[in-house]
Amino acid sequence: MSALRTPLLLILAVCIAAFAIDTSPVRAGTEIVTDDSTAIAKPSRRTFVLTDGWGRTISDDDLIGHYLLVYFGYTFCPDVCPTSMITIAEVLDKLGDDASRIVPLFISVDPKRDTPKHLREYTSMFDERIIGLTGKKEFIDAAVDAYNVRYEIVEADPNDPDNYTIDHSSSVAFVAPDGRIITRFGHGLTTDEIVRRIKKTFVADPLQN
Repeated sequence: MSALRTPLLLILAVCIAAFAIDTSPVRAGTEIVTDDSTAIAKPSRRTFVLTDGWGRTISDDDLIGHYLLVYFGYTFCPDVCPTSMITIAEVLDKLGDDASRIVPLFISVDPKRDTPKHLREYTSMFDERIIGLTGKKEFIDAAVDAYNVRYEIVEADPNDPDNYTIDHSSSVAFVAPDGRIITRFGHGLTTDEIVRRIKKTFVADPLQN
């Protein structure tokens, strides 16, 4: 267990959760949109170690024991990512005290441009409880595999290698404390419906009540 794990778990405990598995995606602009799913599955156990906005490391093992809301995106995303962050922030507010049972994560698929500091500034614009994570591409890919999402870099300007967009899964995964993916909240689902489903899960969870 790392020396940072105990304080990290305390920090994680004050945040929010949710996410699920992807079905066959279809492209919509610069996003990969997936249908909402209620299938329960356990993510593959490819170990990943990522870095939060304060430079602290968080591994997949650190996340066990918490409900999670997991979203994969990037800060230069022009539309869907900001909308999704607003949705997560509103869900946290509507959950009230139950929000403390969830850790909300924004995992960047753009480590080249999304530094820890930049991620922290981005997520804090929406809600201080949302934890931005970035890291080496190999670890980001491991997290992508673990939560069964997809992303693809789209080269926009051959004369400017830093000018590109990224197609990526646009749903939010709701993850159980044991790592099971409970469901996926599709982009566009109302915050009231997301809150209803989360609260229903909490009521039905005898180990967490």
